[in-house]
Amino acid sequence: MAFIRKIKKGGAVYLAKVESYREDGKVKQRVLEYVGKEENGVPVHKVDINKLEVSNAKQYADISILYQLARELKFNYLLGKHHKPIIALLIAHLLCKTSVLKMGKWIEDSTIKEVLGLEELTTEKLYRSLDHLEDCDFEIVEHSIYEYWQKLCPKDNESFVLDVTDTYYNGKHDDSAPRKGKEGKVSKLIQIGLGVSFENGFPIFHKVYNGSISNIKVLEDMMRIMAQRGIKTIIMDRGFYSEANVKDLHKLNIEMIVGVKQSIGIKKNVLANVDKADIYSSKHQVILKGTIVYVKEVEFLFGKLIVIYNPKYEVLKKDKMLADGATDAEVKYVGFSLIFHNTKLKPGAVVRKYFEKDIVEKSFQTMKGDVQLHPIRLWLPGRVNAHVKLCYLSMCLLSLIKYRCSKLDLQPGEVLAQLKQIYKVNLKHSQNGKEFTKVVTLTSLQKNILKTLKCSV
Repeated sequence: MAFIRKIKKGGAVYLAKVESYREDGKVKQRVLEYVGKEENGVPVHKVDINKLEVSNAKQYADISILYQLARELKFNYLLGKHHKPIIALLIAHLLCKTSVLKMGKWIEDSTIKEVLGLEELTTEKLYRSLDHLEDCDFEIVEHSIYEYWQKLCPKDNESFVLDVTDTYYNGKHDDSAPRKGKEGKVSKLIQIGLGVSFENGFPIFHKVYNGSISNIKVLEDMMRIMAQRGIKTIIMDRGFYSEANVKDLHKLNIEMIVGVKQSIGIKKNVLANVDKADIYSSKHQVILKGTIVYVKEVEFLFGKLIVIYNPKYEVLKKDKMLADGATDAEVKYVGFSLIFHNTKLKPGAVVRKYFEKDIVEKSFQTMKGDVQLHPIRLWLPGRVNAHVKLCYLSMCLLSLIKYRCSKLDLQPGEVLAQLKQIYKVNLKHSQNGKEFTKVVTLTSLQKNILKTLKCSV
Protein backbone atom coordinates (compact mmCIF):
# COMPACT_ATOMS: atom_id res chain seq x y z
CA MET A 1 0.00 0.00 0.00
CA ALA A 2 1.31 3.45 -0.94
CA PHE A 3 1.57 6.27 1.65
CA ILE A 4 3.12 9.75 2.04
CA ARG A 5 6.52 9.98 3.69
CA LYS A 6 8.67 12.99 4.67
CA ILE A 7 12.19 12.90 3.23
CA LYS A 8 14.81 15.38 4.42
CA LYS A 9 17.32 16.60 1.85
CA GLY A 10 19.63 19.44 2.79
CA GLY A 11 17.54 22.04 4.59
CA ALA A 12 14.26 21.05 2.93
CA VAL A 13 11.57 18.49 3.79
CA TYR A 14 10.01 16.79 0.73
CA LEU A 15 6.77 14.85 0.62
CA ALA A 16 7.02 11.61 -1.35
CA LYS A 17 4.50 8.96 -2.27
CA VAL A 18 6.18 5.66 -1.39
CA GLU A 19 5.31 1.97 -1.18
CA SER A 20 6.82 -0.92 0.71
CA TYR A 21 8.15 -4.07 -0.90
CA ARG A 22 10.10 -7.15 0.24
CA GLU A 23 13.52 -8.03 -1.15
CA ASP A 24 15.80 -10.80 0.13
CA GLY A 25 13.57 -11.16 3.15
CA LYS A 26 13.82 -7.46 4.07
CA VAL A 27 11.11 -4.79 3.88
CA LYS A 28 12.20 -1.79 1.82
CA GLN A 29 10.55 1.35 0.38
CA ARG A 30 10.62 2.88 -3.06
CA VAL A 31 9.57 6.39 -4.09
CA LEU A 32 6.74 6.40 -6.59
CA GLU A 33 6.67 10.21 -6.99
CA TYR A 34 7.43 13.44 -5.19
CA VAL A 35 4.15 15.20 -4.48
CA GLY A 36 5.38 18.38 -2.82
CA LYS A 37 7.32 19.77 0.13
CA GLU A 38 6.75 21.08 3.61
CA GLU A 39 7.08 24.83 4.29
CA ASN A 40 6.83 26.12 7.87
CA GLY A 41 5.28 22.81 8.90
CA VAL A 42 2.55 23.03 6.25
CA PRO A 43 2.38 20.61 3.29
CA VAL A 44 2.65 22.32 -0.10
CA HIS A 45 1.64 20.21 -3.10
CA LYS A 46 3.83 19.97 -6.16
CA VAL A 47 2.11 21.66 -9.09
CA ASP A 48 3.02 22.05 -12.75
CA ILE A 49 3.06 25.85 -13.07
CA ASN A 50 2.44 25.57 -16.81
CA LYS A 51 -1.02 24.21 -16.07
CA LEU A 52 -2.03 26.92 -13.59
CA GLU A 53 -4.36 29.78 -14.48
CA VAL A 54 -4.79 32.97 -12.45
CA SER A 55 -8.39 33.34 -11.28
CA ASN A 56 -7.87 36.71 -9.60
CA ALA A 57 -5.49 38.75 -7.46
CA LYS A 58 -6.84 40.55 -4.41
CA GLN A 59 -5.49 43.20 -2.04
CA TYR A 60 -4.30 41.35 1.01
CA ALA A 61 -1.27 42.21 3.15
CA ASP A 62 -2.23 45.75 4.21
CA ILE A 63 -5.67 44.47 5.27
CA SER A 64 -4.19 41.54 7.16
CA ILE A 65 -1.60 43.67 8.97
CA LEU A 66 -4.13 46.33 10.03
CA TYR A 67 -6.36 43.56 11.37
CA GLN A 68 -3.46 42.02 13.29
CA LEU A 69 -2.58 45.42 14.81
CA ALA A 70 -6.25 46.04 15.66
CA ARG A 71 -6.29 42.74 17.53
CA GLU A 72 -3.02 43.65 19.24
CA LEU A 73 -4.74 46.78 20.58
CA LYS A 74 -7.67 44.53 21.63
CA PHE A 75 -10.22 46.21 19.33
CA ASN A 76 -11.86 42.80 18.85
CA TYR A 77 -12.57 42.68 22.58
CA LEU A 78 -13.21 46.37 23.28
CA LEU A 79 -15.70 46.94 20.45
CA GLY A 80 -18.02 44.15 21.56
CA LYS A 81 -19.96 41.57 19.57
CA HIS A 82 -20.12 43.79 16.47
CA HIS A 83 -16.35 44.27 16.39
CA LYS A 84 -15.79 42.58 13.01
CA PRO A 85 -17.89 44.94 10.86
CA ILE A 86 -16.57 47.93 12.86
CA ILE A 87 -12.96 46.86 12.25
CA ALA A 88 -13.82 46.15 8.60
CA LEU A 89 -15.13 49.72 8.26
CA LEU A 90 -12.03 51.01 10.05
CA ILE A 91 -9.69 49.18 7.63
CA ALA A 92 -11.75 50.18 4.59
CA HIS A 93 -11.75 53.78 5.84
CA LEU A 94 -7.95 53.80 5.98
CA LEU A 95 -7.25 51.96 2.72
CA CYS A 96 -10.18 52.71 0.44
CA LYS A 97 -10.37 56.45 1.24
CA THR A 98 -13.89 56.98 -0.03
CA SER A 99 -17.41 57.27 1.33
CA VAL A 100 -19.26 54.28 2.75
CA LEU A 101 -21.54 54.32 -0.29
CA LYS A 102 -18.58 53.77 -2.64
CA MET A 103 -16.78 51.03 -0.68
CA GLY A 104 -18.62 48.10 -2.27
CA LYS A 105 -16.34 47.54 -5.27
CA TRP A 106 -13.19 47.86 -3.13
CA ILE A 107 -14.55 45.26 -0.72
CA GLU A 108 -15.13 42.75 -3.53
CA ASP A 109 -11.65 43.38 -4.97
CA SER A 110 -9.96 42.81 -1.61
CA THR A 111 -9.66 40.00 0.92
CA ILE A 112 -11.26 41.94 3.77
CA LYS A 113 -14.19 39.52 4.20
CA GLU A 114 -11.83 36.54 4.12
CA VAL A 115 -9.34 38.08 6.57
CA LEU A 116 -12.04 39.06 9.09
CA GLY A 117 -14.16 35.97 8.59
CA LEU A 118 -17.26 37.81 7.37
CA GLU A 119 -19.75 36.16 5.03
CA GLU A 120 -21.07 39.50 3.80
CA LEU A 121 -20.14 43.15 4.12
CA THR A 122 -22.83 45.31 2.59
CA THR A 123 -23.22 49.09 2.61
CA GLU A 124 -26.09 48.69 5.06
CA LYS A 125 -23.88 46.63 7.37
CA LEU A 126 -21.15 49.29 7.23
CA TYR A 127 -23.62 52.02 8.19
CA ARG A 128 -24.95 49.88 11.03
CA SER A 129 -21.39 49.41 12.27
CA LEU A 130 -21.23 53.20 12.78
CA ASP A 131 -24.33 52.92 14.98
CA HIS A 132 -22.74 50.06 16.95
CA LEU A 133 -19.57 52.12 17.38
CA GLU A 134 -21.57 55.06 18.72
CA ASP A 135 -23.18 52.73 21.27
CA CYS A 136 -19.78 51.64 22.66
CA ASP A 137 -18.60 53.03 25.99
CA PHE A 138 -15.69 54.78 24.31
CA GLU A 139 -14.02 56.00 27.50
CA ILE A 140 -13.37 52.36 28.38
CA VAL A 141 -12.03 51.77 24.85
CA GLU A 142 -9.70 54.78 25.07
CA HIS A 143 -8.50 53.92 28.56
CA SER A 144 -7.66 50.33 27.60
CA ILE A 145 -5.71 51.46 24.52
CA TYR A 146 -3.85 54.01 26.66
CA GLU A 147 -2.93 51.34 29.23
CA TYR A 148 -1.50 49.20 26.43
CA TRP A 149 0.53 52.17 25.15
CA GLN A 150 1.89 52.74 28.68
CA LYS A 151 3.24 49.20 28.72
CA LEU A 152 4.52 49.35 25.15
CA CYS A 153 6.30 52.71 25.46
CA PRO A 154 6.61 53.72 29.15
CA LYS A 155 9.07 56.54 28.32
CA ASP A 156 6.37 58.34 26.33
CA ASN A 157 3.97 58.76 29.24
CA GLU A 158 5.54 61.65 31.13
CA SER A 159 3.89 64.60 29.35
CA PHE A 160 1.02 65.14 26.94
CA VAL A 161 -0.26 67.82 24.62
CA LEU A 162 -3.84 69.05 24.45
CA ASP A 163 -5.32 71.01 21.56
CA VAL A 164 -8.61 71.56 19.74
CA THR A 165 -9.44 71.42 16.05
CA ASP A 166 -12.71 71.89 14.21
CA THR A 167 -14.31 70.28 11.19
CA TYR A 168 -17.46 70.72 9.13
CA TYR A 169 -20.30 68.24 8.85
CA ASN A 170 -23.47 67.96 6.80
CA GLY A 171 -25.95 67.38 9.60
CA LYS A 172 -29.58 68.34 9.09
CA HIS A 173 -31.09 66.62 12.09
CA ASP A 174 -29.80 68.88 14.87
CA ASP A 175 -30.32 72.47 15.98
CA SER A 176 -26.75 73.77 15.63
CA ALA A 177 -26.22 76.92 13.55
CA PRO A 178 -23.55 77.39 10.87
CA ARG A 179 -20.36 79.04 12.13
CA LYS A 180 -17.09 80.27 10.68
CA GLY A 181 -14.33 77.71 11.17
CA LYS A 182 -10.55 78.08 11.36
CA GLU A 183 -10.31 77.67 7.60
CA GLY A 184 -12.71 80.57 7.00
CA LYS A 185 -15.63 78.51 5.68
CA VAL A 186 -19.10 79.07 7.17
CA SER A 187 -20.87 75.77 7.87
CA LYS A 188 -22.01 73.53 10.70
CA LEU A 189 -19.04 72.84 12.96
CA ILE A 190 -17.93 70.43 15.60
CA GLN A 191 -14.79 70.79 17.69
CA ILE A 192 -12.57 67.92 18.76
CA GLY A 193 -10.42 68.11 21.85
CA LEU A 194 -7.49 65.72 21.47
CA GLY A 195 -4.76 64.68 23.88
CA VAL A 196 -1.64 62.95 22.53
CA SER A 197 1.66 61.78 23.99
CA PHE A 198 4.48 64.31 23.69
CA GLU A 199 7.13 62.15 21.99
CA ASN A 200 5.17 59.94 19.59
CA GLY A 201 1.80 61.66 19.31
CA PHE A 202 -0.10 58.53 20.36
CA PRO A 203 -3.79 59.40 20.98
CA ILE A 204 -4.71 59.31 24.68
CA PHE A 205 -8.20 60.83 24.83
CA HIS A 206 -10.64 62.87 22.78
CA LYS A 207 -14.05 64.47 23.04
CA VAL A 208 -16.44 66.14 20.58
CA TYR A 209 -17.92 69.57 21.29
CA ASN A 210 -20.29 72.04 19.70
CA GLY A 211 -18.59 74.55 17.41
CA SER A 212 -19.31 77.45 19.78
CA ILE A 213 -17.51 76.07 22.85
CA SER A 214 -14.34 77.96 23.87
CA ASN A 215 -11.04 76.22 24.59
CA ILE A 216 -11.29 77.33 28.22
CA LYS A 217 -14.61 75.47 28.56
CA VAL A 218 -13.15 72.47 26.72
CA LEU A 219 -10.35 72.23 29.28
CA GLU A 220 -12.79 72.56 32.17
CA ASP A 221 -14.68 69.57 30.81
CA MET A 222 -11.64 67.43 29.95
CA MET A 223 -9.96 67.71 33.36
CA ARG A 224 -11.92 64.71 34.64
CA ILE A 225 -10.64 62.51 31.80
CA MET A 226 -7.08 63.77 32.33
CA ALA A 227 -7.26 62.94 36.04
CA GLN A 228 -8.66 59.46 35.27
CA ARG A 229 -5.80 58.79 32.85
CA GLY A 230 -3.31 59.71 35.57
CA ILE A 231 -1.73 62.43 33.43
CA LYS A 232 1.15 64.12 35.22
CA THR A 233 2.04 66.96 32.85
CA ILE A 234 -0.05 68.68 30.17
CA ILE A 235 1.15 71.21 27.58
CA MET A 236 -1.39 73.62 26.06
CA ASP A 237 -1.75 76.74 23.93
CA ARG A 238 -2.71 80.05 25.50
CA GLY A 239 -6.34 79.63 24.41
CA PHE A 240 -6.83 77.17 27.29
CA TYR A 241 -5.50 79.51 29.97
CA SER A 242 -7.63 80.96 32.70
CA GLU A 243 -6.68 81.47 36.32
CA ALA A 244 -9.53 79.20 37.41
CA ASN A 245 -8.42 76.43 35.04
CA VAL A 246 -4.79 76.38 36.15
CA LYS A 247 -5.86 76.38 39.80
CA ASP A 248 -8.18 73.42 39.17
CA LEU A 249 -5.38 71.53 37.39
CA HIS A 250 -3.10 72.26 40.34
CA LYS A 251 -5.69 70.80 42.73
CA LEU A 252 -5.66 67.63 40.62
CA ASN A 253 -1.84 67.45 41.01
CA ILE A 254 -1.37 67.93 37.28
CA GLU A 255 1.69 69.90 36.26
CA MET A 256 1.19 72.23 33.32
CA ILE A 257 2.97 74.29 30.70
CA VAL A 258 0.48 76.69 29.17
CA GLY A 259 0.69 79.85 27.09
CA VAL A 260 -0.71 83.04 28.61
CA LYS A 261 -2.34 85.93 26.76
CA GLN A 262 -1.20 89.54 27.21
CA SER A 263 -4.12 90.70 29.34
CA ILE A 264 -4.31 94.22 30.77
CA GLY A 265 -3.31 92.88 34.17
CA ILE A 266 -0.32 90.94 32.76
CA LYS A 267 0.90 94.01 30.88
CA LYS A 268 0.56 96.24 33.93
CA ASN A 269 1.92 93.89 36.60
CA VAL A 270 4.46 91.80 34.66
CA LEU A 271 5.56 93.16 31.29
CA ALA A 272 5.80 96.75 32.52
CA ASN A 273 8.46 95.59 35.03
CA VAL A 274 10.60 93.79 32.45
CA ASP A 275 13.81 95.58 31.50
CA LYS A 276 14.33 94.87 27.80
CA ALA A 277 18.05 95.69 28.05
CA ASP A 278 18.44 93.14 30.86
CA ILE A 279 16.48 90.30 29.23
CA TYR A 280 18.21 90.87 25.87
CA SER A 281 21.52 89.38 27.05
CA SER A 282 23.49 86.16 26.68
CA LYS A 283 22.57 84.81 30.12
CA HIS A 284 18.88 84.79 29.15
CA GLN A 285 19.34 83.38 25.64
CA VAL A 286 17.55 80.17 24.59
CA ILE A 287 18.21 78.63 21.17
CA LEU A 288 15.17 77.07 19.52
CA LYS A 289 14.68 75.38 16.17
CA GLY A 290 14.86 78.20 13.63
CA THR A 291 15.08 81.13 16.04
CA ILE A 292 16.65 82.53 19.20
CA VAL A 293 14.67 83.96 22.12
CA TYR A 294 15.47 85.52 25.50
CA VAL A 295 13.64 84.44 28.64
CA LYS A 296 13.17 85.57 32.21
CA GLU A 297 11.20 83.82 34.95
CA VAL A 298 9.10 85.52 37.66
CA GLU A 299 6.96 84.19 40.51
CA PHE A 300 3.30 83.90 39.57
CA LEU A 301 0.35 82.26 41.37
CA PHE A 302 1.58 78.83 42.59
CA GLY A 303 4.24 78.55 39.89
CA LYS A 304 6.34 80.63 37.50
CA LEU A 305 5.60 82.93 34.60
CA ILE A 306 8.22 82.94 31.86
CA VAL A 307 8.52 86.14 29.86
CA ILE A 308 9.84 85.43 26.35
CA TYR A 309 11.34 88.14 24.15
CA ASN A 310 11.87 87.52 20.42
CA PRO A 311 13.74 90.51 18.89
CA LYS A 312 13.45 89.26 15.28
CA TYR A 313 9.70 88.86 15.55
CA GLU A 314 9.44 92.27 17.23
CA VAL A 315 11.14 94.03 14.31
CA LEU A 316 9.06 92.29 11.64
CA LYS A 317 5.71 92.64 13.39
CA LYS A 318 6.28 96.13 14.82
CA ASP A 319 7.28 97.67 11.48
CA LYS A 320 4.18 96.24 9.79
CA MET A 321 1.85 97.40 12.56
CA LEU A 322 3.29 100.92 12.56
CA ALA A 323 2.99 101.06 8.78
CA ASP A 324 -0.67 100.10 9.18
CA GLY A 325 -1.28 102.97 11.61
CA ALA A 326 -0.83 101.31 15.01
CA THR A 327 -0.03 103.54 17.99
CA ASP A 328 3.12 103.33 20.13
CA ALA A 329 1.02 101.93 22.98
CA GLU A 330 -0.32 99.16 20.74
CA VAL A 331 3.18 98.03 19.69
CA LYS A 332 4.83 98.45 23.09
CA TYR A 333 4.89 94.73 23.94
CA VAL A 334 5.17 93.26 20.45
CA GLY A 335 7.84 90.55 20.49
CA PHE A 336 6.89 89.40 24.01
CA SER A 337 5.01 86.21 24.85
CA LEU A 338 4.36 84.37 28.10
CA ILE A 339 4.26 80.82 29.46
CA PHE A 340 2.97 79.73 32.86
CA HIS A 341 4.23 76.50 34.43
CA ASN A 342 4.44 74.74 37.78
CA THR A 343 7.04 72.13 36.82
CA LYS A 344 10.52 71.64 38.22
CA LEU A 345 12.09 72.30 34.80
CA LYS A 346 14.41 75.20 34.15
CA PRO A 347 13.07 78.10 32.03
CA GLY A 348 14.98 77.08 28.88
CA ALA A 349 13.64 73.50 29.08
CA VAL A 350 10.07 74.74 29.58
CA VAL A 351 10.29 77.07 26.57
CA ARG A 352 11.72 74.32 24.35
CA LYS A 353 9.03 71.88 25.44
CA TYR A 354 6.30 74.44 24.76
CA PHE A 355 7.53 75.35 21.29
CA GLU A 356 8.16 71.70 20.38
CA LYS A 357 4.55 70.71 21.10
CA ASP A 358 3.74 70.64 17.39
CA ILE A 359 3.22 66.88 17.71
CA VAL A 360 -0.49 67.51 18.24
CA GLU A 361 -0.61 69.67 15.10
CA LYS A 362 0.94 66.78 13.19
CA SER A 363 -1.73 64.54 14.70
CA PHE A 364 -4.44 66.88 13.44
CA GLN A 365 -2.81 66.88 10.00
CA THR A 366 -2.89 63.08 10.06
CA MET A 367 -6.48 63.13 11.25
CA LYS A 368 -7.61 65.45 8.45
CA GLY A 369 -5.37 63.85 5.81
CA ASP A 370 -4.61 60.14 6.11
CA VAL A 371 -7.52 59.54 8.51
CA GLN A 372 -10.02 61.66 6.51
CA LEU A 373 -11.70 63.54 9.34
CA HIS A 374 -12.54 66.58 7.23
CA PRO A 375 -15.22 67.09 6.05
CA ILE A 376 -17.77 64.64 7.48
CA ARG A 377 -20.37 63.70 4.89
CA LEU A 378 -22.91 62.23 7.30
CA TRP A 379 -26.30 63.58 8.34
CA LEU A 380 -27.20 61.97 11.68
CA PRO A 381 -25.48 63.46 14.78
CA GLY A 382 -24.79 59.99 16.22
CA ARG A 383 -23.02 58.90 13.06
CA VAL A 384 -20.98 62.11 13.02
CA ASN A 385 -19.72 61.25 16.52
CA ALA A 386 -19.11 57.66 15.42
CA HIS A 387 -17.08 58.91 12.45
CA VAL A 388 -14.83 60.88 14.82
CA LYS A 389 -14.37 57.75 16.94
CA LEU A 390 -13.48 55.83 13.78
CA CYS A 391 -10.84 58.48 13.02
CA TYR A 392 -9.51 58.19 16.58
CA LEU A 393 -9.11 54.41 16.24
CA SER A 394 -7.46 54.95 12.85
CA MET A 395 -4.95 57.30 14.48
CA CYS A 396 -4.15 54.65 17.08
CA LEU A 397 -3.30 52.14 14.33
CA LEU A 398 -1.23 54.65 12.34
CA SER A 399 0.59 55.79 15.50
CA LEU A 400 1.49 52.20 16.33
CA ILE A 401 2.82 51.71 12.78
CA LYS A 402 4.80 54.95 13.01
CA TYR A 403 6.31 53.96 16.37
CA ARG A 404 7.30 50.47 15.20
CA CYS A 405 8.67 51.61 11.80
CA SER A 406 10.57 54.68 13.00
CA LYS A 407 13.85 52.76 12.68
CA LEU A 408 13.08 52.12 9.02
CA ASP A 409 12.54 55.87 8.52
CA LEU A 410 9.10 55.21 7.02
CA GLN A 411 5.87 57.08 7.62
CA PRO A 412 2.63 55.06 8.08
CA GLY A 413 1.43 55.99 4.59
CA GLU A 414 4.66 54.68 3.07
CA VAL A 415 4.37 51.46 5.09
CA LEU A 416 0.80 50.84 3.90
CA ALA A 417 1.84 51.63 0.31
CA GLN A 418 4.48 48.90 0.51
CA LEU A 419 2.06 46.41 2.03
CA LYS A 420 -0.56 47.22 -0.60
CA GLN A 421 1.73 45.66 -3.23
CA ILE A 422 1.53 42.25 -1.51
CA TYR A 423 -1.44 40.54 -3.15
CA LYS A 424 -2.99 37.14 -2.62
CA VAL A 425 -3.25 35.40 -6.01
CA ASN A 426 -5.92 32.73 -6.53
CA LEU A 427 -4.83 29.99 -8.97
CA LYS A 428 -6.66 27.11 -10.65
CA HIS A 429 -5.24 23.94 -12.24
CA SER A 430 -6.42 23.73 -15.83
CA GLN A 431 -6.70 19.89 -15.80
CA ASN A 432 -7.87 18.73 -12.38
CA GLY A 433 -9.65 21.97 -11.37
CA LYS A 434 -7.87 22.21 -8.03
CA GLU A 435 -7.59 25.73 -6.62
CA PHE A 436 -4.57 27.20 -4.88
CA THR A 437 -3.65 30.51 -3.27
CA LYS A 438 -0.26 32.15 -3.32
CA VAL A 439 1.01 35.34 -1.71
CA VAL A 440 3.27 37.23 -4.11
CA THR A 441 6.99 37.17 -3.38
CA LEU A 442 8.07 39.72 -0.78
CA THR A 443 10.84 42.28 -1.29
CA SER A 444 13.52 42.71 1.37
CA LEU A 445 11.91 46.00 2.47
CA GLN A 446 8.50 44.38 2.82
CA LYS A 447 10.05 41.56 4.88
CA ASN A 448 11.70 44.14 7.14
CA ILE A 449 8.39 45.98 7.56
CA LEU A 450 6.62 42.77 8.60
CA LYS A 451 9.41 41.92 11.02
CA THR A 452 9.37 45.43 12.51
CA LEU A 453 5.57 45.40 12.89
CA LYS A 454 5.78 41.90 14.42
CA CYS A 455 3.21 40.66 11.91
CA SER A 456 3.06 37.98 9.23
CA VAL A 457 1.26 37.24 5.96
